[in-house]
Amino acid sequence: MADTTKKPLRGEAAYRAQREAIAKSNEAASAAATRHRAEKQADAVKEIAREEKRDAQAARKGWNT
Repeated sequence: MADTTKKPLRGEAAYRAQREAIAKSNEAASAAATRHRAEKQADAVKEIAREEKRDAQAARKGWNT
């Protein structure tokens, strides 16, 4: 009969498993940070475009400040 209960890892196996779990966690955090930075960058580009459009419209109307 197969033993369906898993014994906790010990020694080197536990160390490798923990190291792998940490690496996966770090990778996920890095990916999330990359997405967040990309969103922030996109928002900044959109804001700059809005400001330039607003400035161009103001210049055409003679509202230079």
